Amino acid sequence: MAAERRAEGRKVLVVEDEVIIAMVIEDTLLELGVEIVGPVESLDAALRLAREAPIDAAVLDVNIRGGNSYSVADVLDERGIPFVLCSGHGDLALGERHRHRPRLTKPYSMRALGDQVLELLKTPRS
Repeated sequence: MAAERRAEGRKVLVVEDEVIIAMVIEDTLLELGVEIVGPVESLDAALRLAREAPIDAAVLDVNIRGGNSYSVADVLDERGIPFVLCSGHGDLALGERHRHRPRLTKPYSMRALGDQVLELLKTPRS
């Protein structure tokens, strides 16, 4: 991968409750030089890390163990940390307050994931 397409040392929170998908996301981000925070599969763990961990961006599966990750997105938004929402559902299923966020529709390619994360990491923190 070209040097300009790497994100050495940047920390990305991964919230995904399907182990195989989390492993593929992790492999993709590691190829970019990203340090993975997680992956976590529970809302409680995701909220704790969103509040406390030093992270630069996040990849959030919308549906987590029968609930959703909107509360995690809210915490990240409050901290000024960019994130992408991953969902197999359309825009209307995302809820009004998060429809403007970057989104990857499942199934998405790992290239699309990598491109999106690199774009998030270019976003200046507020």
